[in-house]
Amino acid sequence: MTDLSYHPGRSHDLGGTDGAGSSYDECLAADGLVRPGWEPLVDAFAELTDRGLSRLEGDVSRLLEDDGVTYTPTRSPLLVWPGDLDGADEQPLTDPLPWELDPMPLVLDGREWHQLELGLAQRAELLNRILIDLYGEQRLLADGLVPALAVFGHEEYLRPMVGVDLAPSAHQLFMTGTDLGRGRDGEWQVLSDRTQAPSGAGYAMQNRRVVSRVLPELYHQANLFRLTPFFHTMRMGLVDAAPSQVEDPRVVVLSPGAHSETAFDQAFLASLLGFPLVEGNDLIVRDGRVWLQSVGRDEPVDVILRRVDAGFTDPLELLQGSRLGVSGLTDCVRRGTVSVVNSLGSGVLENPALLPYLPELCTELLGEELRIASVPTLWCGTDASRRVVLDNLDSLVIRSINRSDGRSIIGAMLPPEQRAELIDQIEAQPYRFVGQELLPLSTAPSLVDGGQVDGGQGGSGQGGSGRGDDDPSVRIAPREIVLRSFTIRQGQSYVPMLGGLAQVMPTERDEATVVPSQRATKDVWVVSHTGAPDSTVHLSEGTMAHPGLKPGEAMVPRVLDDLFWFGRYAERAEQLLRLVLAVRGVAVEQDFRVRPGGDLDTLLRAVTHLSASYPGFVSGAPEPTAELRAMLLDSRRRGTVARSLGALSYAAQGVRDQLSTDVWMVLAGIDRAITGLRAARLDRGNQLADSGERVLASLLALSGITAENMVRDSGWYLLDAGRGVERALQMSSLLRHTLVPHSGPEDEEHIIEATLAAAESIVTYRRRYAGGPRHADVLDLLVLDASNPRSVAFGVRRIVNALRAVPGSATSRALRIADELIDRLAAEGTADLFGHATTADSRAALNDWLVRLHDQIEQLAQAITEQYLQPPPVPRPISFDAGGEH
Repeated sequence: MTDLSYHPGRSHDLGGTDGAGSSYDECLAADGLVRPGWEPLVDAFAELTDRGLSRLEGDVSRLLEDDGVTYTPTRSPLLVWPGDLDGADEQPLTDPLPWELDPMPLVLDGREWHQLELGLAQRAELLNRILIDLYGEQRLLADGLVPALAVFGHEEYLRPMVGVDLAPSAHQLFMTGTDLGRGRDGEWQVLSDRTQAPSGAGYAMQNRRVVSRVLPELYHQANLFRLTPFFHTMRMGLVDAAPSQVEDPRVVVLSPGAHSETAFDQAFLASLLGFPLVEGNDLIVRDGRVWLQSVGRDEPVDVILRRVDAGFTDPLELLQGSRLGVSGLTDCVRRGTVSVVNSLGSGVLENPALLPYLPELCTELLGEELRIASVPTLWCGTDASRRVVLDNLDSLVIRSINRSDGRSIIGAMLPPEQRAELIDQIEAQPYRFVGQELLPLSTAPSLVDGGQVDGGQGGSGQGGSGRGDDDPSVRIAPREIVLRSFTIRQGQSYVPMLGGLAQVMPTERDEATVVPSQRATKDVWVVSHTGAPDSTVHLSEGTMAHPGLKPGEAMVPRVLDDLFWFGRYAERAEQLLRLVLAVRGVAVEQDFRVRPGGDLDTLLRAVTHLSASYPGFVSGAPEPTAELRAMLLDSRRRGTVARSLGALSYAAQGVRDQLSTDVWMVLAGIDRAITGLRAARLDRGNQLADSGERVLASLLALSGITAENMVRDSGWYLLDAGRGVERALQMSSLLRHTLVPHSGPEDEEHIIEATLAAAESIVTYRRRYAGGPRHADVLDLLVLDASNPRSVAFGVRRIVNALRAVPGSATSRALRIADELIDRLAAEGTADLFGHATTADSRAALNDWLVRLHDQIEQLAQAITEQYLQPPPVPRPISFDAGGEH
């Protein structure tokens, strides 16, 4: 072990004190020596300056931002124990928050880990046995080994699932999550079990990928156990979980949707496993089977990896009114036509009232002693335990047995009136509460803001790393940690992940209850001391081969809808941005002086009309610089670039499993450019143009990525159709508001040039047409020329080509409308119809023709929506009022 005294004195504190009553230090032993496995990490970080630490932290933040890694708080639980990564079925409280990752991992010695993984596998097997009994013979209840009230009083004990003849994999735990804390004696204790729909495995892999990129040398030299084999096991285990009569199973991952608390975790996991990510409305029950609704045909579903709490999965038999599930799913489980993992009802095992009984249950069911103890817990459902809890209220954490109650309360910090209220609640319904000892958690070196005040040992306040790329005050200090581990069922046993997800806990408790913000997390390194730990050491984390398994090709309407609007919003943002930049160029030449009816006035009004962000330049004369800047930045106003980019990002969230990581890198670059412009002072310099051009370059990169990297399936064709629709709509609107208004000859020349610049066609125009700009030539190039990618005709042909590639489109109304529009455009002659557009009548005719063109494109877009993108009706329960009237 390395003696820290060999390193020069620094402001960093790699460990805490080891005096009497102190917490266990993960990094330093009691004699001050570095624990096994930590030496390379300590040596490397000891060489970093404060600025080096800050740069490292900034690199992590940028990589997470580039990958679009987020976390969305969905409620304000009053939590002391960790667990806020679960609960994905509730409404979000805020917009998605950036995921926080401490670049300094938590290191665990491989020899120590071996003992821990034995205990984790044993615990998973024990919980599985308990689950089978509670929904089967119920011998544990009959013999009094588990109090009936503790089980029947828990909200996740699903009575419709009791005693049914189940598919082979049902009522067997497929995956578990275990939250662990280490006490002062160095022994791990279980804080809580996660058996409902454990979250965080995807985040753990993402953390590993980021840390391996910012600490590449350390990563490759550390002899780490890799995480990828765990996900291989998960994938094959899901396939094996299918009903026995199925030869080629289809597996889906059921998600609450993009608003879910852990939406990234779900989408990343689905993408990593290679299974489609679906929502409740994507599935339907018919003839006793679950089907995935898709374009062209429905596909049978054999296995559902659910990330929706069980009660929400079936509005017919479980929670009425749920929009997250599938009506009739419970009946399909009974019939054995689909396997749902974790099984419906497994959430009952998260009940902390079971913790005191696990040692005896382990002896009874497994014939073994429980290897990993739980944090000492007393269930208030017995008179003796309730008296102990009430007598020691100030030294215990009081928890509800139901997670939906969302409260863990430190008795010592309650004011007198709330303390009395809590006692009354315990006395009234004692079975709903447990009392737990407050575990002094171990500490590990973490990156923190240099100005952050350290809390006392056993505290819990904000524990993340300080933010800010250029903040030199970032330093290393000990922070309490909680480890979430995972196990997967493999055959008749369980395989733990060789690593996990560590959370850096807050540092202070100044209230009886804590509403946590997003906590920093850590990668968990399990280090081998016998050379390369396994045969996958040279594989990139997250690289997975799927031998013998056919990927699904079905596309559900929800996914097609998100991709269609992804294309539309990308095109809408690009077109408005091009126009703003072109208009700004005219404004600069004229020193931002606006003449009523002049070229700049007409172009500024066109900006407002194209964006529909009224009143804008249509009513009054706002200062051009401020209004153009708002057109880029104001996400609260309809039609702005920022608003379209926000909608684009939201659509992308809904199809994250369909998009490559390059897409998120581009979106992160756009966010940084917009953020930089917001921070800049308002002036007439180049800041708006520079930031706008960076956003435009990112949008062009996005277009290239989707064109070159996406598989040509129904989703891609609908995305391309969305681009074609929006480009045609935007072009018809732009021409209407720039070519129809009458201005002087010089002004009209400026207007036409700006229009061509906004349409990215000015070079083509100058090369093709002799003489000065003419309306007829502009219309020919931007409306009728099917060889110009920016023209309306090209956009409509693009839509036709895309629709013809989508199954079931041969006789669709959308395709008929598009074909008619192509014929109409091909038959038009600009000179005959518009002349030189110099008279009021010819301009009126042009206006009417462009309006009709715009309306017909809108009809085409609506027909596409009706044909391909309409979601099925939301199931609603039949209800009656108090008088019995329907």
